Amino acid sequence: MRILIAKHCGLRGALALTPALRAIREKHPGARVTVVAPAAALPMLEGCPGVDVVFPLALSPGPGSSLSLLAHLRRQAFDHAFALTPHGQVRRLAAFSAARRRWTLGRPGLYQPFFHGWGEPAGPDPHEAARDHAIISQALGLTPVPGDCWFASSRMQEHGLLLEPGRFAVIHPVSADPARMLGAHLWSVVARSLLDSGAVDRIVVSCGSDATERVYAEAVCGAVGAAASSTAGRLRLPQLARLLADARIFLGVDTPVLQLAAAVRCPVVGVYGPSDYARARPWGSVSRSVRVDTTPYEGEPAAEWRERIGRAYGRVRADQITRAAEEVLRLA
Repeated sequence: MRILIAKHCGLRGALALTPALRAIREKHPGARVTVVAPAAALPMLEGCPGVDVVFPLALSPGPGSSLSLLAHLRRQAFDHAFALTPHGQVRRLAAFSAARRRWTLGRPGLYQPFFHGWGEPAGPDPHEAARDHAIISQALGLTPVPGDCWFASSRMQEHGLLLEPGRFAVIHPVSADPARMLGAHLWSVVARSLLDSGAVDRIVVSCGSDATERVYAEAVCGAVGAAASSTAGRLRLPQLARLLADARIFLGVDTPVLQLAAAVRCPVVGVYGPSDYARARPWGSVSRSVRVDTTPYEGEPAAEWRERIGRAYGRVRADQITRAAEEVLRLA
């Protein structure tokens, strides 16, 4: 069996696909799975035992590379093709892939004659992992309940940091979206509380390679003291996965790193503000969340909603995160 999966997503969306990939591998071990996704998402899938071939999705409006990719895909004689996001290029690739059966997320509109079935964006569980699994399951007869996200231990690489497994916490306080970032002082208070309680001996502050993120991480480390150190954005994804798998607990804002921590079974405390909690909550590990209710008022303008949520998110307290961490550590 040959299967094509196309999805317009980032790292988090690629990781959300992995429960379905594992279910495919278990139900159809001989299936050959090809995934097309933006280049930024592919590091989360490269080396995944559930994927045989990956192709970058060209996001530019020019037809050249898309037509070349489509021509190549049509020659593969796929049995099933899935468009897991209602994105124009994704739907075109699946619709015109020449696969025997074709499926898409949401009603396909003008592309309806080219699809044999579709799934609604909102199902019993709106989480992205559950949604992807549901669409693929209806076509391939997979288990009705999706499993955990999947980052295989064989893909992990040594991070090179001198840390005793199970005796350190990882805090990822940064985000590409400034609206999701809390004050450095708040995270330093949380870190010192973990150290003072004896739950951990070290704090590792994770960040990306962006200069602003590195400075922010160093500010948190400086406020915590000698027991804290920063990754300084030097860890690649397989090394970060190893670090998270060795940690006793992960704390952070809504980012793909939070989802990766859950995927490697690290207990998670997530802080959610102006983001879709139901769709992006931790999936696959013991977790607790500190979050702001982001439900808009009836008739509330978008600008007023953003301002209101920003004010509410800024009132998240260190003791709320600390209590959530204590509960997670009791359950883990």
